Amino acid sequence: MIMNIEKLIHYAAMAPSGHNTQPWKFSVHDNQIRIHPDFTRRLPVVDPDDHALYISLGCALENLIIAARHEGFSAKVNYFPDDEEYLEVKLTEESSEDDDELFDVIPERQSNRSLYNGESIPDSHLEQLTNVVDSSSTTLRKFYAGHEDAEHIISLVKEANRIQFKDRGFVDELISWIRFSKQEAVEQKDGLTSEAMGFPSVPRWLGKMIIRKFATPEGEAKKCEKMIRSSPVLMVFIAKNQSKKNWVDLGRHFQRAALMATKLGISHAHLNMPCEVESVKEKFSGFLNLKKNEEPLLLIRLGYSKPMPKSPRRNIKEIIKTD
Repeated sequence: MIMNIEKLIHYAAMAPSGHNTQPWKFSVHDNQIRIHPDFTRRLPVVDPDDHALYISLGCALENLIIAARHEGFSAKVNYFPDDEEYLEVKLTEESSEDDDELFDVIPERQSNRSLYNGESIPDSHLEQLTNVVDSSSTTLRKFYAGHEDAEHIISLVKEANRIQFKDRGFVDELISWIRFSKQEAVEQKDGLTSEAMGFPSVPRWLGKMIIRKFATPEGEAKKCEKMIRSSPVLMVFIAKNQSKKNWVDLGRHFQRAALMATKLGISHAHLNMPCEVESVKEKFSGFLNLKKNEEPLLLIRLGYSKPMPKSPRRNIKEIIKTD
């Protein structure tokens, strides 16, 4: 079997992750590629149970499968074999499946944190997004701007946002992953860059001071509200069960939806605050009338905007395990 393994891993690593932590490692075993969680890059404050980390692994897994199909291979996934902490992808030749329409936009997909222009999204495009979600493990709800339900979600986002920015641990964790200067971004090749967040490049000491002084709970809550009101549609991704496999599957479904949105020229960004703060998450689950084992894990806003600068990615050599 002849293939460019590094090329497949390159596309897998273009997946999104919380704070752009890129919490993965890859290893190669003959015709198998394994995706390992990198717990040194976890977010203990905002993601204490690691569900967001496993969602990120699911996004990387879906990219890997799409890239493999593009190269003419089929991919069989084994989730956490023998209770090991990795996802195993076995590649075989002569794939009959084709995901080229999604493969082509992998490099273009981005979490766009800018204001959107408020333009409505055609129902036919929203249908294409929802059709990529497999209801066996993940359900999807959508809400339209201006409706009463969307207003309630705005109130939950603001409540959770205030709680987070009153938490020194949350703010410290966020600051640790912001790359305030271009030099930092080039050196670290991860995290949230100042460009992607829409503010100028500054030295780290100054950036930390600005965040601590001016990122007030009420100010951040109002900023989130403004972002939501510029977005015509909100989507909630809900896991039917609380398990690592379901979190990974939810990541796979979200990634396909995000790639389809990119293909259709639709921007997307995360607003996961009501999924991250436990007290608000309970209210959110009640609002959604979820069953006992179901949990809302991703809140996404959709709309139209100009592209933002791309977030950096680490070098392939840094994310491939050699031992």
